Amino acid sequence: MMRVVLVFTLALAGLLGCSAEMSAAQPGTMDRLSAYDTIDACLYSEDDEGSRQSCIGEYRAACEALSAEGETMAGLMVCAGEEYEAWDRWLNDAYRELRESLPETSIADLREAQRSWTAHRDQDCLFLSGLYAGGSMESLEQAACLTRKTAERAIELMHWDRDYPPF
Repeated sequence: MMRVVLVFTLALAGLLGCSAEMSAAQPGTMDRLSAYDTIDACLYSEDDEGSRQSCIGEYRAACEALSAEGETMAGLMVCAGEEYEAWDRWLNDAYRELRESLPETSIADLREAQRSWTAHRDQDCLFLSGLYAGGSMESLEQAACLTRKTAERAIELMHWDRDYPPF
């Protein structure tokens, strides 16, 4: 958690030029990097797949702590949604890079594997969130599950060439 605050602080200082603009921020507002940029900063501060796993949830935790609405159900859902969208973008980028590195004969297999993985992820998360059926935690649990599994898959695909030679 401390690393998240440090990353946000350093990034904001760079964006705002450490000027008086930082002190002019209104109480209850949160100047922050996008979820995608926050994850980018975390991913590139870590080398290996295991360390990169620690990036999952960092944006959401910081968003919840730093935004005025962060601890309300609506705020929790906004933060979770922003992180999910960012990880989904990372997943698409990693998938595209892997696809471009494969021989033509393997691309259809990768596409089918990804479709199967997506269906499995969605079913797992539907099951998990269903444990809270009808409650306020149902949608939050589904968002958290989708984010976690999407992030894990994005990181896996980023490291495909290291984990599964002969790339």
